[in-house]
Amino acid sequence: VALITDKPEQNVAGISSAYGEFFPSLAKQTQVKNLYLFDIAPIQLERMQNKIPKQIFEKKCHFFQSDAENIAIQNQCVDTSVLFFLLHELPANVRANVLAQALRITKVGGRLVIADYAQFNSIHSFHRYSIFRTVFETMEPFLADFWESDLLAELNIQANLQGRTVKLSNELYYFNEFYRVLELVIE
Repeated sequence: VALITDKPEQNVAGISSAYGEFFPSLAKQTQVKNLYLFDIAPIQLERMQNKIPKQIFEKKCHFFQSDAENIAIQNQCVDTSVLFFLLHELPANVRANVLAQALRITKVGGRLVIADYAQFNSIHSFHRYSIFRTVFETMEPFLADFWESDLLAELNIQANLQGRTVKLSNELYYFNEFYRVLELVIE
């Protein structure tokens, strides 16, 4: 939340509502002028709405039932797009389409923030020991592909298709490099 709210008066798009308190916390921030939230599951949007105070929700929250491959808002209309633990849930071809949509809706000079699993490495014990990998890959059927993917290369391909560029401006790691947050500037 602090990473996203370091700039004032932002229109923010959350592509998939996710669980937890991330988006409700974001909605409460004064730097967020509007929060556009998209999710395919109506129950997810309903649960998220119930976590946001009614006055804040009515003032600046705009929720849409939509799949992440077909976001129904204008090109380049948000300052920051957020992909919060979504990409590892998707097969590679869908992931490419979702990245394209996130880039499409983000303004020139805007940001794309991605929080998800980090690339596969030999540092974390969940990667080193096959029993842990098997458990994670069983629970998350597309995770093995995501772990091996070059997310920055995938982003650059999608940006090039739109005549745009993507520049990594910040990369943060958590839990001994098991998770990461990428902040990218879109030109």
